[in-house]
Amino acid sequence: MAHHIVRLTTDEEQKDILLADLYEAGTTGVSETELGPGQWLLTASFDDPAAAASFGVPVEEDSTDWVTISHRAWASRLVGKRFFLTPAWSDEPTPPGRWRIQYQDGAACGSGEHPSTRHSLEAIEEFLRPGMDVLDLGCGAGLLSHGAKLLGARTVIGVDIEIDSCTLTRSLAVVPVVQGTADCLKPERFDIVAANISATVLMHLADEILRVAKPGARIILAGFGVEEAASLKQLFALGPLSERIEGEWSCLVLDLPLTLEL
Repeated sequence: MAHHIVRLTTDEEQKDILLADLYEAGTTGVSETELGPGQWLLTASFDDPAAAASFGVPVEEDSTDWVTISHRAWASRLVGKRFFLTPAWSDEPTPPGRWRIQYQDGAACGSGEHPSTRHSLEAIEEFLRPGMDVLDLGCGAGLLSHGAKLLGARTVIGVDIEIDSCTLTRSLAVVPVVQGTADCLKPERFDIVAANISATVLMHLADEILRVAKPGARIILAGFGVEEAASLKQLFALGPLSERIEGEWSCLVLDLPLTLEL
């Protein structure tokens, strides 16, 4: 909504009279700025342009509170049984029994709004046990890394090709992050490998994911549709331990056998 602003200069003697006239004419508010000894600038706002024009030439200004509107687009939400995801600017209290994970609205990928992020966190919560080692492949904004750390993982390592994502994950989760791919990591290193990235990238990285996963590990894959999930099941040649589906989106949890021929 636009407001119509008129600015008036007055001296100390006439200021109160002018203020009374402005309020009688229906101003929605007046700010007072002292210009110097005995001199004032009055900035009056009107919804009615004709009322504003009776005091001078009004200027139309947009009164839309874009900050508030932007904040409405990034809501807090409960995820799983233990997590509370909230934007960094929010002062909303953490619900009892929940861990708070703050995200940077609009940053990298990951706010908890997308089903792939939420389902990955839920899967990590279900299968992670304290003392496990976790790889967050394509760590994005670091939500999965942070969740794994809160759940008691012994080691959490993030990997991403984007420098901004690496910086965000280090800042949010305070874990080591590798910029690049997982090919620099030791084989059979992780109890859980979580990868919330596209199906195309997952198909390209399948061998690396299997290489760094310990025998008996859980592999959590998300970021793709239900139809693509069928192709990934075939590629990994592992039956899903579980599959979470929301709308068109799928999240697979694969159970790696204790022995596997690559």
